[in-house]
Amino acid sequence: MNVRKLPAFGRPVAVAILGGILGCTTAPTVRVGMSEVSFEDVVVRSDRQDSSLRTLRGEGNLRIETPAFSQSATFEVSILKPDSLYLRLSGPFGITVGNALVTRRNFQVYLSLQNRLYVGDTSPENFEKALRISLTFDDILSLFTGGTVLAGDRTSPSVAEADGADAVFLFEEGRYRRRYVIDPQTLLIRKLQFLDDKGAPVGEQAFSVFESREELTLPRIIMLTQHENRRRLTLHYDVFEWNAPPHRLTFSVPSNAERIELK
Repeated sequence: MNVRKLPAFGRPVAVAILGGILGCTTAPTVRVGMSEVSFEDVVVRSDRQDSSLRTLRGEGNLRIETPAFSQSATFEVSILKPDSLYLRLSGPFGITVGNALVTRRNFQVYLSLQNRLYVGDTSPENFEKALRISLTFDDILSLFTGGTVLAGDRTSPSVAEADGADAVFLFEEGRYRRRYVIDPQTLLIRKLQFLDDKGAPVGEQAFSVFESREELTLPRIIMLTQHENRRRLTLHYDVFEWNAPPHRLTFSVPSNAERIELK
């Protein structure tokens, strides 16, 4: 049985227009050393990076840590923006232990050791059932591509301040506060932290060891932490390349695989 890529669709026009309008809002400026940093500049840098990245393929190591288990694997990823991602996980001796094809609408995850195929709508609840870690599709893209300014944060931040050698911008509206930790030299996101109404950490995306080529800069080490359930997912790229044709966006499943539909 073959699992094939769904067609890619462009980003909704309304989102692009709204982002353009709100992105023009004047933001406070933070002085960090000799640098002046405004969140408006961060948004422009993030959007330029996001629009310049069309495809990504890479290989490296992945580690999942939870209170119940800790597992490591090597991975191969191919991304076709805005809505298709293929992931292959391998264990010792290069044996494939899992394949996944994820779009904004649905996903398929095949676990070869169990000969089991999970299919369902793309949602945090379904990823929790299949992979034991709760992620949205945008979480996954950010995890592999270095993060972005969220659509709801295209306004002036509630707080703008320096924290050591970093610029920090805090947004307080919504269910969770969002705290952006920005490198003042590159305007890249080093951390995106989610806090509850008391300021306690709920989740965090962290990016480090950046590599630049032409107009793009991507992190080699990416970490997603979910504080509430004490879970962490870490990616470490050994090699990656971008804006080249994706290596693959399809995989095969044995005809006798157990199929489980998640709802």
